[in-house]
Amino acid sequence: MSDKYFHSGNYIYECKTSPSKRDMDVARLNAAIGKLRKVWERGKKPSGYRYLFPINTLSSKSIQSLKSLQSDYPEVDIRWYESAEVEKLIANLREIGSMSDLVSYISKAQAESLR
Repeated sequence: MSDKYFHSGNYIYECKTSPSKRDMDVARLNAAIGKLRKVWERGKKPSGYRYLFPINTLSSKSIQSLKSLQSDYPEVDIRWYESAEVEKLIANLREIGSMSDLVSYISKAQAESLR
């Protein structure tokens, strides 16, 4: 991903997959995190960073790698979503037919989360 995206105020969404098995390959994930760290060490960090794992679940080692990244960069809002969460999101988004439906869906989800 181009460095121009990595600056405060941006939220970055990035998909990572490991097609050979259900669990994310830890070596692949650590290599991606290593590249990310090099960019961030140069001072180019977004406000938020989201990892999407559309076909993979995360082992405890993968989660530890992500938590380490999160711990090292507390100023960046870092989150990750495993395959089951991504599948739910895709299913819910398929039900949305228009922009007003999307706004309604998000408003409903917000209201439910505040309960």
